[in-house]
Amino acid sequence: MRININSLRGIGATALLAVAVGVTGCQSNRDRTTGQAINDKMTAFNVNHALSSDPVLKFPDVKVHVYNGNAQLTGFVDSEDQRNRAAEIASGVPGVSQVINEITIKPTPTGRAIIRDPLKGHERLPETPAPNTAPEPPPPPR
Repeated sequence: MRININSLRGIGATALLAVAVGVTGCQSNRDRTTGQAINDKMTAFNVNHALSSDPVLKFPDVKVHVYNGNAQLTGFVDSEDQRNRAAEIASGVPGVSQVINEITIKPTPTGRAIIRDPLKGHERLPETPAPNTAPEPPPPPR
């Protein structure tokens, strides 16, 4: 069996590429080790567990992301007290070195909006279609 020199070069280039990819790896976060990433995931799990175990508030709309011990809280709560309580709970979890509280307070509904019509000079409520009404049939042909 004869081996063509071009196929040998192709096989060699493929093998060299595979070795280069294997040596450099595919990790994009070079500033953290695998152990640090696992610790952050466990810390995030523990913060989530602590928030859901609160006897008064369960914080279902709060998400936790941890990076190098910094816990970032995002999501929605009903009041400023709940926002502060979530940060307090997160700061008490082992492994959390800093809490970044980006929780938003849910807006309170104010009712239907009044629309000001500048051309007619009066206010009106927005029009709502009548429920379950069929369109009018077209007029009969003449």
